[in-house]
Amino acid sequence: MEARQDASPSRVLTLSSGGRRALSRVVGAFLLTRLILYVTAAIAIRLLPLHPGSRAAAYLGKNLSLAALARWDSGWYLSIAERGYWYDPHGASSVAFFPLLPLLMKGLGVFTGNQAAAGLLIANLAALGAVLALYHWVRMEAGHAAAERAVLWLLVYPFSFYLHSIYAESLFFVLATLALYASAREQRLASGIWGALAAVTRPMGILLTPALAWGLWRDWRAGRPLRPRDAIAVLLPAAGLGVYMAYLWIAFGDPLAFWNAHRAGWHVQLQWTEAKYWYEMLEILIRPTRMRGYWDLLNTMRVLLPVVFVALTVQVFRHLGAVPGIYTGLAVAVAVSFAPNSVGRELLAVVRAFAVLGVVGPRGALGETLRLCSLGLLVLFLFAFVTGTFVG
Repeated sequence: MEARQDASPSRVLTLSSGGRRALSRVVGAFLLTRLILYVTAAIAIRLLPLHPGSRAAAYLGKNLSLAALARWDSGWYLSIAERGYWYDPHGASSVAFFPLLPLLMKGLGVFTGNQAAAGLLIANLAALGAVLALYHWVRMEAGHAAAERAVLWLLVYPFSFYLHSIYAESLFFVLATLALYASAREQRLASGIWGALAAVTRPMGILLTPALAWGLWRDWRAGRPLRPRDAIAVLLPAAGLGVYMAYLWIAFGDPLAFWNAHRAGWHVQLQWTEAKYWYEMLEILIRPTRMRGYWDLLNTMRVLLPVVFVALTVQVFRHLGAVPGIYTGLAVAVAVSFAPNSVGRELLAVVRAFAVLGVVGPRGALGETLRLCSLGLLVLFLFAFVTGTFVG
């Protein structure tokens, strides 16, 4: 980790100026990468037509460049914002998707007159918020150079296009980052509130409760006085999930409807029992593919990314502490164990892995080369996402 700077007036002025320049570069990188993704999506959607099942054109009319980013699960969020939840115990249903994003879309849609435009606006504003929150947190811990690197790794992550589509990933990223940042500053109530909002955005938010509880227990062992509201704050992420479960119980008679919908509609289950899947993944590692096509590349990424994120989890414990480390470890375990086929997207929830990349990740020419390669993968996967060939 970079050394702490001294606090002399001239040094503070220099750092403030350097920090402003670094922040300007970060915002510039955000805008540049978003422009690259927008142009890529616009080209892709004109080479191949919209998937027959896409409802984006109905919301965005002839603006195919924007409709290209409203694909796949975006339709579920649009449906919820427009008509509310429904539940089929034996198949895919909208209750699998948590309520904060569609609620915000519905509210903003009153002003935009267009649910899809509202969703894209929320996702992209949240993505900018995620970038700024990540930059600020890492800058406070390790300086603006490390913060700038962390943001660049996030922006070129091969699956970061989800941050700018009508998905909950960007909203969850900023909320989880704010929760862990507030915890690091011992602002327990704020941490719990951010965590509760994260838990009604994506189910991964519940993982903040054991991480925050560890911090509370650690402080109690150290002899620090604990207030009742501290214990309440730790439980707020679990309460956030509980609120959604209570709604499902009242509306459909099943508090676990969201989980049953995942299992029945998308076959989400503990994948350690799926021997065929793990055999195929092991085979890729033992006998590396020659990248004969897109599927070889995607399957290789599904194997390599969990390995990379497990290594980053160790670094989070070493450099950022136990609370973010526990959350990081749990999030990686859930992503790999329950959703290996979409692990690239699920790992976007591992917010502190991107932070620690700025601290210990490769630098100099090697770092730039790896980021350029990652950007190339990002463009390729976005093209597949837009044209309907991403996962089948």
